[in-house]
Amino acid sequence: MTAPESPATSPRVGQVPHALSPRQWAQEMLRPGRAVVCDVESTDFDGAILEIAVIDAATGVVLLDTLVDPGAVPIHPAAAAVHGIDADQLVGAPDWAAVHPELVAVTTGKVTLAYNAEFDMGRIVHDCHRYGLDPAHLANPRGWGCIMLARSQAEGVEKSIRLGAAHRARGDAEAARGVLQGIADGRISSGPAEPQPTPAGCPDEVRAERVAR
Repeated sequence: MTAPESPATSPRVGQVPHALSPRQWAQEMLRPGRAVVCDVESTDFDGAILEIAVIDAATGVVLLDTLVDPGAVPIHPAAAAVHGIDADQLVGAPDWAAVHPELVAVTTGKVTLAYNAEFDMGRIVHDCHRYGLDPAHLANPRGWGCIMLARSQAEGVEKSIRLGAAHRARGDAEAARGVLQGIADGRISSGPAEPQPTPAGCPDEVRAERVAR
């Protein structure tokens, strides 16, 4: 789940460093062990987390994928209409106090990426405060990277671009990683994509995948 579109004006959480182009930044984030991609679904734009997923940016391996019991916080009908999560699905789900240590463990020592980093960081810090937990490195804006801002910069547009994915945490994290890969290989840019050479001896199915891109 991501917050509504907003103009990319003042510096925001996870902005691409001035010393790097969006493509250079994305390539750096895809280095093995460098970053993870996180996404949360919530009860409302300013509500509690009810689903979170984290995947490895380089490999796509799922590191965390769970529903979260938001306690007494009700799910706003508008939010439920987007992600489709209702109270019945949350029966037996762990609360934030149980999920938080897992999240800290899989993100420690890495840049935490999100499609809309300002939103995801805000919900994580919000729930940590609700439960009296230390958000640790996840409260540091410099430890986050925003794929949405990098995409807007790569495409040369001022407004934020919606992800347009499934609006479940894992699906959105995987879609955000796909955008990151597109920025890294030049498919997402303000100009024509640079040709990507096919390695000699590359299997036919890999060649076909490159053509499909």
